[in-house]
Amino acid sequence: MDLGEPTYALPGDIAAPRRSRDDDSPPAPYDGPFEHLADLMARHDWLLRREVARCHLRKPPDLLGFAAISDDEVDFLLGGANPRPDGGERTRQLKDIDAAVAALHRRIDGRVAATLAHGRRLPIIELGHRFALSALEIDIVIACAASELDRRYERIYGYLQDDMSRRQPSPGLVLDLVCPLATQRFAARAALRPLAPLRHYRIVEIAEDGAPSPWLAKPMRVDERIVAFLLGDQSIDARIAAWVMRPEDGDVTCTAGGVRAAFEALVAREARSLGPLPDRRCSMIYLHGADSAGADALVRQSAARIDLPVMTVDADQLCGPGLDFEQMVFLLFREGLLRQSAMSLCNIDRALSSDPGGLRRRALFRCAAEMGSIMFLTGEQPWRWPPPPVPAMLRTFELRPAGFAAQLEAWRALTQATVADADLRRLMSLRPLPLGSIAAAWRRARELADLEDADGCVTIAHLEQACGAQAAMPSNMLARRVEPRHDWQDIVLPTAQLEQLQAMCDQARHAATVYGAWCFGRKLSLGRGLSALFTGPPGTGKTMAAEVIAAELKVELLKIDLSQVVSKYIGETEKNLRQLFDQAAAAHAILFFDEADALLGKRSAVKDAHDRYANTEIAYLLQKMEEYEGIAILATNLRQNIDEAFTRRLRFIVEFPFPEDEDRLRIWSTVWPQEVRLAPDVDLPWLAKKFRLSGGGIRNVALAAAFLAAASDEPVAMRHLTLATRRELQKMGRLVGDEEYRGHG
Repeated sequence: MDLGEPTYALPGDIAAPRRSRDDDSPPAPYDGPFEHLADLMARHDWLLRREVARCHLRKPPDLLGFAAISDDEVDFLLGGANPRPDGGERTRQLKDIDAAVAALHRRIDGRVAATLAHGRRLPIIELGHRFALSALEIDIVIACAASELDRRYERIYGYLQDDMSRRQPSPGLVLDLVCPLATQRFAARAALRPLAPLRHYRIVEIAEDGAPSPWLAKPMRVDERIVAFLLGDQSIDARIAAWVMRPEDGDVTCTAGGVRAAFEALVAREARSLGPLPDRRCSMIYLHGADSAGADALVRQSAARIDLPVMTVDADQLCGPGLDFEQMVFLLFREGLLRQSAMSLCNIDRALSSDPGGLRRRALFRCAAEMGSIMFLTGEQPWRWPPPPVPAMLRTFELRPAGFAAQLEAWRALTQATVADADLRRLMSLRPLPLGSIAAAWRRARELADLEDADGCVTIAHLEQACGAQAAMPSNMLARRVEPRHDWQDIVLPTAQLEQLQAMCDQARHAATVYGAWCFGRKLSLGRGLSALFTGPPGTGKTMAAEVIAAELKVELLKIDLSQVVSKYIGETEKNLRQLFDQAAAAHAILFFDEADALLGKRSAVKDAHDRYANTEIAYLLQKMEEYEGIAILATNLRQNIDEAFTRRLRFIVEFPFPEDEDRLRIWSTVWPQEVRLAPDVDLPWLAKKFRLSGGGIRNVALAAAFLAAASDEPVAMRHLTLATRRELQKMGRLVGDEEYRGHG
């Protein structure tokens, strides 16, 4: 017996129908994996019969021992085909069994060959091929799997080991079954060494039962996933199934043509190198770039072009508490061998960055070298760790977020011209989704359309709603979401300032046209965001203007809580700003910094460590403002306190003047809800002319007067307004004599 040469045509079943010498018809192929497995199990029965017969030669008659099972019961469990002859007949019986097994070995070889010629799959053959197992090793797998498939083998194994508590096969028993001669058994021990394929890939395990027993007597088991594979089960190993991400339907990717073509060619070339161990090599391909660059979609589509399945796992989640990263990666690689699929580990940079000792990286490289495959790694940072050792090869690709042209191409492919390009450009300007999220937004829009209309016609309104849900802002303590409650009718400003606000909305709507279709994006590496400074006295409408813009563009407005952003600890402010800008970019929200001079103050000469770190915070915010491609609005009452470096980075500076008489009258007229009743004596022109209040002050007076009127259960009258005005002026530190209220007090 050649113990080292892999063979994939496995021995046959002695119970198979015998052919006559005149029957030259070719062997029939197997109908399925179960029939092949049943044949191998039947052959295993005959190996057990041979071992039972050998036991009869060694054991004195009528000696039961520790087995607690009779010889007759064993004969019954094995089909009653093993009578116990006397004397020299026992030796002849062994020879007959050996001859029958050898003859049927050839027959099953023929059936296996016929099955493979018909293109049918046999899991046991695939297992041997993928892990480079020999016929001897396959026999060991079958012997260990028998008790997992049929419980009658438990009693038989207990009988052969003379101990009914040992219901699993041991190395000694398995070697006795598959190797009749002692010299063969000595050589076959190599198949069960720790680094041999059976144990190295954890196909079979030799358990430590806690008792000081010899190695030959330890129990053996086949891994549960291997048993399922032998039965034709293609389900992912249950130990990693929860971490394997479900592939998205309808992925779209429009990565730059040169990078995409080079990547697809590399994947196709490496896929051709996939084969059996030990010559299987690993190609590690690392794609890095922003989360919106569409690396996952590119991986799935490139693999789909060559019908290569991909298992995708978030590597960062494998590092969670209670999880063994090395064990999970090993099972993932082994599953890739079983399924002949590639692996994709997302966020690998996060997993390796939180691994100071390098244990995860070494475990990853070791599995790659031992069970080579195509392995895709994706992350945001460039690769900065030592490369893997030979034979694994690392290639890196940098991906940039899809531009407006690529997004428009993706939307056109999905909508199929049912939505106008002008509407799509406005949508992309305000909701520039990653390519991987566009397909998900389209599916959500179709669901919305189906709920509203039986025809299911998707409109731009459905797309806007779906994109808004796709880019929802996660809740945190750094910013507060403001629900816009004002529109253009509520804000009172001079014409020039209103035109500036309208221009901001127009630039936001048409960014896709200017940067994409007109290619202005090629000229600008930074500064494509829309930043504005609202400056003016308190209560002049700066916050209201931000709400009006958010309502006009139908995007979220996030008001920054500076008390949470600014930290006394070194580096924490920068960390909070980075988190804030990243989340706002994902949600396409307007960032509104109220009282911005507290954060954007002028840099000073460095006199001590406090000045140095304060200047660092301002410089970092300058950098993030220039990189941010969304809308950022800064509001301040003290423009002179803003660092001059911010002025260059601002697209708009809108001065909010203190309202004059005419403007105050407009504010007094619009501040009242329609449901509020005003008494006939209310003189709004007199109030506007007499009291120089800001819009915020007028709002406070109107609200206070409404409460005074509600307390007396009557319409808002002039006496309520004058009393509320007196209190507002007193709050502001302005003392007004009674003569100013004469006629209305």
